[in-house]
Amino acid sequence: MTCLKCQGTMLVERHYTVISRRLHARCINCGFWFDLADVLRFFKKVVESNYNGLKIREML
Repeated sequence: MTCLKCQGTMLVERHYTVISRRLHARCINCGFWFDLADVLRFFKKVVESNYNGLKIREML
């Protein structure tokens, strides 16, 4: 996976906490990261809304 900022290499990391388990993608070069679970939830809503004919009004 390539970084959105610097086009470097991103690694997927798994973080375990007491409350939840999260997946993050983090860039090796610049340190940019984002939560993969939030991205997957957003695209799931996009696919479901296309099926139902709805508009998505949510920001990540």
